[in-house]
Amino acid sequence: MKFSEINFEYTDAQEERIHSPELIESAYVDINSITEEIFKPNKYLIHGPKGAGKSALASKLKSISESNWDFFCDVDDLEEFEFNLLKKTSGVSGEKIGGSVTVWKLLLYIRVVSLYSSNEFLCDSGNSAKALFNDLRKYGFLASKSLINVVQETSRKGLYSKFSSTLASLESKKEKSQDFKVKDPAELVQAIEHSLTELPPIESSHFLVIDGLDYLLRNGRNFAGYLADLIAAVRQVNNFFSANRNNSKVIVLFRDEVLEIVPDPNLTKRANDNGIALDWYDKEGRAFDSYLLEVIENRAHLSGFNKDIRYLWKDWFPAEIAGKDSILFVLDSTRYLPRDLISFFRAMQSVKKEPPFTDQDVFSALNSYSEWFASELSDAIVGLVDEDVRSNIEGILSEIGPRFDTETFREILDEYGLDEEHAEKILSVLFSTSWIGNVWKKYDRPRYAWKHRRKKAVFSPRKKSVVHNGLLKALNLR
Repeated sequence: MKFSEINFEYTDAQEERIHSPELIESAYVDINSITEEIFKPNKYLIHGPKGAGKSALASKLKSISESNWDFFCDVDDLEEFEFNLLKKTSGVSGEKIGGSVTVWKLLLYIRVVSLYSSNEFLCDSGNSAKALFNDLRKYGFLASKSLINVVQETSRKGLYSKFSSTLASLESKKEKSQDFKVKDPAELVQAIEHSLTELPPIESSHFLVIDGLDYLLRNGRNFAGYLADLIAAVRQVNNFFSANRNNSKVIVLFRDEVLEIVPDPNLTKRANDNGIALDWYDKEGRAFDSYLLEVIENRAHLSGFNKDIRYLWKDWFPAEIAGKDSILFVLDSTRYLPRDLISFFRAMQSVKKEPPFTDQDVFSALNSYSEWFASELSDAIVGLVDEDVRSNIEGILSEIGPRFDTETFREILDEYGLDEEHAEKILSVLFSTSWIGNVWKKYDRPRYAWKHRRKKAVFSPRKKSVVHNGLLKALNLR
């Protein structure tokens, strides 16, 4: 057994599922029993910061479905989704912001029905099911295996003739399709819902997981309204399934920072009632008993190690580093997230040594880890701040130092020719994405506020800002 043989190669769950499926099958950490929670009918909004394991959950659900005859799951990655095509798909204005709620419902129903078509029991259950599958397949709606393909197909020329033909078929209309005009996709939604109610009881579970919504920010915030509509549509679709005792569900994976810009006044209620938060921070102060360290332990066990993480850490690392418990020293360079910790251990493997490691080995690993961490956080603010701010933020923080006040930050923005009037807004984004925290004195002792430690923490412009420990090497601040 060698430390170098533990698999820390991938930080992307989709790559893990393709290249190292054993990590999903045997090393997945079921934080707060989320794979049980997600089967509750009212839970469909999974949220957490970048790197918290949202895509890993999607991969795990897909893996579970492959070994269970009564569970069907597809994962749609909307990284390349063309939101502008929703306008071409909609017939008239929808029900909410952006006018796309009904269109989203149509797309979601089509994708869930495509899951039904993989269920042999449903396919053999009678005429109503066959009619629904055949009609949707006849007009090309079941040929596509992702929402991206479906919206591309339904936005092409001839959409409404397809809608007309399908709707006429579903409702047993005798009129020719060219005489039966569809003015709004809502009519097809209603027809599909009517057909679904005529299906036999569906006891198997059918989950559609929507991932990749982070990439919306790469085009700015212009499409945020479509996400508000998506959440509204998912809620309505899931409520329809629940009301009909149908174990089907659409699950959406959201990054916290993306969720915060969605213009929905009921979003807090949705997150509380229908959400599951991925929060890895150890609030009890028992790091070795946390879910986060279990991520490392499981991967070590998969490579043949048989000790728990407490004793493995003792074998691998010195007790203290720079006068601090080594476990806390390492964790303070992360955002207490699986992706960060895996990346640190990958950096430790790049040292090309076997344990026990020295302080200098850890410092060497932190040099390369810090470069990765800076790139990761740079990606995290895409679309949240202007691109000229994002491209200069490393230089600004390198120049301003590890601790600074808001006024100094405003002044240096001006020196860079950037918009100093929005200094507080920029700092708030940096706080939300863990570039910085707040620091102040209380009873002559420093106190800190970090978003990755307390979800409800809010940036205070009146307090000093402090740069994250994991960035210090990359920014030449240590």
